[in-house]
Amino acid sequence: MISLTKRSLARWSLASLALLATAHPALAAAYPQKPITLVVGFSAGSSIDMVARAVGNKLSDKLGQPVLIDNKPGAGGNVAAGLVARAPADGYTLLVVANSIAVAPAVYPNLKFDVQKDLRAVAYVGVGPVIMKVSTQRGFQTLNDVVSYAKAHPGALNFGSSGVGGTPHMATELFNHIAGIKMTHIPYKGGSDALAALIGGQIDVLINPLLGDVASDKVRSLAISGTHRSHLAPGVPTFGEAGYSAYDLGVYYGVVAPSHTPADVVQKVNAAINEVLKEPSVVDALTTRSGITLAPGTPAAFQKFIDQDIARWKSVVEKNPGIVQP
Repeated sequence: MISLTKRSLARWSLASLALLATAHPALAAAYPQKPITLVVGFSAGSSIDMVARAVGNKLSDKLGQPVLIDNKPGAGGNVAAGLVARAPADGYTLLVVANSIAVAPAVYPNLKFDVQKDLRAVAYVGVGPVIMKVSTQRGFQTLNDVVSYAKAHPGALNFGSSGVGGTPHMATELFNHIAGIKMTHIPYKGGSDALAALIGGQIDVLINPLLGDVASDKVRSLAISGTHRSHLAPGVPTFGEAGYSAYDLGVYYGVVAPSHTPADVVQKVNAAINEVLKEPSVVDALTTRSGITLAPGTPAAFQKFIDQDIARWKSVVEKNPGIVQP
């Protein structure tokens, strides 16, 4: 009798394990069951915020749940990144990133999270050019006008950014290094705030993503990155045309999640975002009207890209330690 009972228990245990094993895929396939939050580390109206909203709107349709945008600006996007790194790894809290996610390890030695250990790539969105704009109050007509003035008056010109370590900050510091000039950095909470400061005359120079660019008689565009001029700003020469071919930096966008987010959830979100990037309205908003080249891909390919960019910026900062100063 005892032996029979043991055999019965054994059969019951095996049956239970089999049931759990078959139930797991069903649970994973049920994702998502509630709203998903896309956290953005910069203020509303910034280029990364605009990308998040364009993608999030259609992602909601693909996944069948509301997609909410939560702006958490601060520390060049690291406030938001830290929150997501510590969030439950269930696919309901995701982070929209730009170049700053790869710059952070080089610029912030005391981060409360590890980009490569605490976050994992989900989907690459695309890349667009950056454009240098200046306040018309200064009277600069060309890029060489800016460089000549900055060389004659080191530190006299100030430039804005979306925050220390953000793409506009590092893009400008990289240009300073290439051009051999010094401008004073004034960080803001987001690109839209920096652009407002440029329009208001509080700053002199801003290198910002082309996305979100505005027409204003108080701002003049002098140069754009890339190998050719943008159809959105045909009258603006490339940095190469202006004599600085060594300067070529694009701003990229993507989505990451807490590192232990299940692979099947990551794959589901990746597939949905890749579908979103083919939507005519998204192509119109991000490519036709904003100059971003959309590039659907795998989580593994985006992770490799992030890892390589982290190594690149660590090398840049090691060779030019002064560029991390606010």
